[in-house]
Amino acid sequence: MTKARFEIAFEGDPFEDGEIDVRDLAPTLLAFGNVVQTANKALNGDRADARLKVAATDQGSFVAALTMDVGWLTDMLDAVSAHPQRVVAADQLMDLLIKAGSIVGGGAVGLFAAIKALKGKRPEKVEARGDGTTEITVNQTTFVVDDRTVALLQDLPTREAVEDLGAKAARVDGLDNLRIGTDNEEVEAVRLARIDLPSLKVPPEPDEPDTEITHRDAWLKIVSVHFRDGYKWRFSDGGERPFTAEMEDAEFQNKVQEGLVALNANDAIRCRLREEQSLSASSLLKNVYVEEVLEHRPGARQMNLL
Repeated sequence: MTKARFEIAFEGDPFEDGEIDVRDLAPTLLAFGNVVQTANKALNGDRADARLKVAATDQGSFVAALTMDVGWLTDMLDAVSAHPQRVVAADQLMDLLIKAGSIVGGGAVGLFAAIKALKGKRPEKVEARGDGTTEITVNQTTFVVDDRTVALLQDLPTREAVEDLGAKAARVDGLDNLRIGTDNEEVEAVRLARIDLPSLKVPPEPDEPDTEITHRDAWLKIVSVHFRDGYKWRFSDGGERPFTAEMEDAEFQNKVQEGLVALNANDAIRCRLREEQSLSASSLLKNVYVEEVLEHRPGARQMNLL
């Protein structure tokens, strides 16, 4: 088992006497515990379990001293002893989460500092450097993270846990900053100001659809015809249901409007179709277009046989 000790501080006027309402403290610490567990799951899988414990602390602006344990599962002890590099230990995991570093020209930063720098946006560029670190560029600013931090940035449960932590912290009245870690001569703690907390939300999936375009020639039965803008023609291709399509053959449409081609129910046209399927994060859409009418065949007319 490995351990790492760190602090979470609630900075603001209401906490200068070293006290905090337990209804504010408990949800925030539980949310941070979820961040630790999901991050451990993303990096260690089922090989190790992580727990967050509260330790004793001195009085000040309210500071919670926490201990994180990363315990190797019993049936994995032999494997871990033989290959310790396969398990991210507690101090490494905490470093990947809360290392502040410097966004401009400094060393690798941790998960919280990276999310703070992204400000709720998706990066413009992500480039692996081949030495175990990755450069991330957003708003013309480039910073460096550990490759394992990239895995955490891309892990949805971890990002959702970080979002929940931000939501819980935002409910604490009088909170100016949520400090994670300790300030000293060598390391600067990560500070999440109240204005930073909304940026902890998981950025939405890009809704740029992937479009597949196919062409085919087909016979279509005409169900209904529309000439007003925004109205589509209805056709049947012999399937169970009619479908709509946009008539792009302006020459054929003009002939119909001028009476040079008379259309009736059950008429058929042989035409060149373009079908566009668009797949996005939220939907799958299909649009059909009649690019060119190749042949018009009148349908059967009722005959007076008596």
